Amino acid sequence: MKIAFIYDAVYPWIKGGVEKRIFEMGRRLAAEGNEVCWFGIGWWGSREIEHSGIRLIPCYKPVELYSKGRRKISEAILFAASLKRKANFNEFDVVDCQVFPYFPALFISHHNLVLTWHEFWGTTGRSISVFSGISV
Repeated sequence: MKIAFIYDAVYPWIKGGVEKRIFEMGRRLAAEGNEVCWFGIGWWGSREIEHSGIRLIPCYKPVELYSKGRRKISEAILFAASLKRKANFNEFDVVDCQVFPYFPALFISHHNLVLTWHEFWGTTGRSISVFSGISV
């Protein structure tokens, strides 16, 4: 199966719960023989690389994600717009888009699109995935 993850912050360059979750899922899916790609900001440079079995595809140059402790809207919009130029998501069986900071989800149309919301409430984090048309 060919699987795409979409999130601007990429582990291990950016270390957070969402990044670690995508990395762990991706490396395990790749170890099982799936082709896994992660579309993100090119923290490692401007070329595609493989890391732990995951093909990392840079969609935008590294920029500050935060301003005054909050995610920057301008970064999110620029990253989302860059996805259209970098990827043909129709070649993937499943596309998992992390829905924060929201904008990438607006640029993607796919019959097997998974939108994953990540929330942090106190000492426990939660992830909610919504499937927009999984064919069985």
